[in-house]
This record gives sequence, C-alpha cells and structure tokens, in this order.
Amino acid sequence: MHWHWLIVIYLFLGGLGAGAYLTSFAAEKGWLGKKSRLNKAGYYIAAPIVAFGTLLLVFDLGQGLHKPWLLIRLLSNFSSVMTWGVYILSAFIIVGLFKGYLTLRNKPVPQGLTLAGAILALATGAYTGILLAVVKAIPFWSTGIMPILFVVSALSTGLSLTSLLTPLVDEGDFGEGREGEAHILLVGAELIIVAIFLGTMISGANGPAGQESAALVVSGTYAIIFWGCFIGLGLLFPVVVFIIQNLLFIQAAKQVVTEPSVKTGESAATIQKGHHSYLTIGTDISVLIGGFALRALIIFAALPIWDGQTIP
Repeated sequence: MHWHWLIVIYLFLGGLGAGAYLTSFAAEKGWLGKKSRLNKAGYYIAAPIVAFGTLLLVFDLGQGLHKPWLLIRLLSNFSSVMTWGVYILSAFIIVGLFKGYLTLRNKPVPQGLTLAGAILALATGAYTGILLAVVKAIPFWSTGIMPILFVVSALSTGLSLTSLLTPLVDEGDFGEGREGEAHILLVGAELIIVAIFLGTMISGANGPAGQESAALVVSGTYAIIFWGCFIGLGLLFPVVVFIIQNLLFIQAAKQVVTEPSVKTGESAATIQKGHHSYLTIGTDISVLIGGFALRALIIFAALPIWDGQTIP
C-alpha cells in the first residue's frame, strides 16, 4: 500500500472539521434544541482542523517538501477528483476562517457566508469518501457507500468534539439541547451503514479482493481493532450511554412539570451534570477513537485487484 498514516489522519481530520462546522450550524439553526450551546465551538475549530489535515495530504503526495510547485498542476486537471478536492478544501478553509473569526468577535455574519460554509463542509466530508470511492483498482473502496459512511462518521465525530470543547469556550447550561438524540441517531445510522457496507463486500459483489479485505476486518488481522475499537468502543458503548442519558434528561425535564415540589434549579443541575459527567466526556472521546479506527481499517485492510508479485 502507498497510502499510510498521513492519509488516515487527513481523512479523519477532514471529516472531523467538516462535522464540527455542521454541528454548530445545526445548533445555530435550532436543530439541536432551542438552547443548545454548541453554536460556536464548531466554527472556531473547523477550518484550522481541515487546514492542518490538508497540509498532511500535500506532504503525502510526495512533492510537498521537495517540489511543491508541481502541485500547481492539480489546479487545472478538472477530470481529477483531487483537483475537485483542492477547490473544495480551499474554499471551505477560507469561508470557515471568516465564519470562525466573526463568531469569535461576536460580529454579525452574513447568512450567505454561513450557508456557503455548511455546503462546503458537507462537500468536504463527502470528498474524503469520494477520494477513495473512485479508486477502481481497490474494490474495498470502490463503492458509493463510502462517501455516505464518511459523511455520517464526520457528523458523529464533529458532534462529539464540539460537545467536548463547548464547556471550555462557552459557559452556561445546556438547557433544552437535543445533542443526545443527535448522537443516538448518528451512531445508529453508522452501525447500519457499516453493516450494509461489509455485507456487500462479504457477499462478493465487489469481487474476491473486496471479500478478502472484509475478511481482514471482520475476522482477520484487524478484527480486534474492528470489534474492539470501532464497534465496541466507538459505536456500541456510546449509543448505550447516550440512550441512558437521554432517558435521564427526559425524566428530569418531566419532573419539573409533574412535581411542583422539585425546584427547577435542582432539575436543571441534574440535567447539566448529565451533560458534563466524566462518563459523557469519555463517551465523546470514544466516538473520536472509533472514527479514527474506521479510517485506519478502511485504508490498511484494502487489497488491490492485481497480484503484487506481477508488478515490476
């Protein structure tokens, strides 16, 4: 394989930054609840994270340190997905930096700029999957499921990172936020998409190389990483915790209405504690670990359709 850890990190950071921006965009629009506090942190970190990941990608191309001027050719080869990526990533980084700066300074941001950033963030998340899906020589990557999986994973990891950082940059109660519901929806969707993806590969729909790659993940060399880090730590553990905490949140909110003797402040404190508990922090971190493990598994388990012994 010619793609190694730099690509894994780039794919992870690209999705992470895009997901963080979309998290704050959703919170700003009220999609995560009337009083969600996630409407700022994602904007602060999105562009810098993607910029750093893009820098790693440039270095991995082989010319980043030696002949950077050769990369200019990427700007004119519009038949290449990587050229599309240059424009998408560049535009998102520029728009994201403006949005983050204006948000940090509490200055009004044109709605068109915010919306453009959201569209570019979605394109960035999808591009990290499309970059792999167009490689026909590697059946494990060559599927339309790949961009969908990467977008959902980007949203999940971006939500977790934004949730982790929000208490550091924005004080206040979470109020009526629906972050827990969003976590459950995204992790559940990711489980379903991964099952469809691996089921397609195991069935042989993408040929023997795809089957062998899936076998490496499910029962071979990378099985411990898959079942332990990705499925167990990155998906099942978070979804169980988020379901429990979401139920507790609903119960605490109802208690205020049904039991007048319970003070609103006490109930709010209970809800607040649920959002900032060490368990919740650990769960968000586990989602990030799972997202990184997913990229590593997809890169390292991929087998080409040719026999390496015949390549001169």
